[in-house]
Amino acid sequence: MTAQGPLLCRGCAGRLYAVCITDHSGGNTAGQWEVDHEMPVECPLAGLLPLTGTATDVHDLSGAGEVLGPSF
Repeated sequence: MTAQGPLLCRGCAGRLYAVCITDHSGGNTAGQWEVDHEMPVECPLAGLLPLTGTATDVHDLSGAGEVLGPSF
């Protein structure tokens, strides 16, 4: 994962955290991700979070386009 600005929720503009665990054995570059709000908030996208899955980058997760707001 490369350095980037904070992740923002497309539904409420709240900050999101992203945690990635990667097993680099065998040259693996994909990691197991979990993305959710930093603080509990009311959000119209709450049903889509936490966003989890395996991907090389957080933006490659299934559903990331619906949840992750624009980077600044």
